[in-house]
Amino acid sequence: MRIAICDDNEKYIYEKLKPLTERAAAEANCSAEISVFTHGNRLVEAFEQENGFDIVMLDIDMPEINGKAVAEKLRLLDSVFFLLFITSFRAEVFNTIPYRINAFIPKDIGDSAVAAEIKRVLTDYSAHKPEYLLFDVINDGERSMLKLTAEDIFCFCCVRRIVYLKTGNREYQLSSARISELAKRFADKGFFEVCRGYVVNISKIRSVNSIDIELDNGELIPLSRRRTKALLARISDYVTARVSEC
Repeated sequence: MRIAICDDNEKYIYEKLKPLTERAAAEANCSAEISVFTHGNRLVEAFEQENGFDIVMLDIDMPEINGKAVAEKLRLLDSVFFLLFITSFRAEVFNTIPYRINAFIPKDIGDSAVAAEIKRVLTDYSAHKPEYLLFDVINDGERSMLKLTAEDIFCFCCVRRIVYLKTGNREYQLSSARISELAKRFADKGFFEVCRGYVVNISKIRSVNSIDIELDNGELIPLSRRRTKALLARISDYVTARVSEC
């Protein structure tokens, strides 16, 4: 289990948070690799370069870029990692809901309570590990493997017979894939072919109009008129299913 801790107070990390995380991991019988960051942008860079972390622990009040801004960037890269906010400001709990948090830990509570909450999150992650998919991609002319969940993918598109996979802020060329095959393979994972050459993750659609759709990252994708009715029906089914889960 790969864990990232980010707080601008290095002393707090090494004297309290990291030891408590190690204690919680031992009690939860988890093998944990812990990486420490004192700047939010360094965490974002490592997240991109190292294919993400399973669990991220973030201080909210940090200079230059605060924890909420860091969380927003990370959620574009990965929709399913577990997120813990750690802060001295209890009232911030209401402002962290949009980032899909798994725990909110005030800094002024006792060590045993902090360790217990971290242990709960580690146990939950172990019990509900996300399903990762592997893609053969071409990066700088070299073939490599990309690990993502379906929730991380915004869309697939085919341009001049080359198929690309797009996340919230990255684009990858797939080494061997056909858009028609991807449309069939991902249909039961919440994807829909909105027009020829574009297969979109329904959960990433922000808005729909008569000629195109807008994704959560602001990208506009053309919409076939003859597929609009079917798309709206799929969106309705998706929303209904999400409401029933709550």
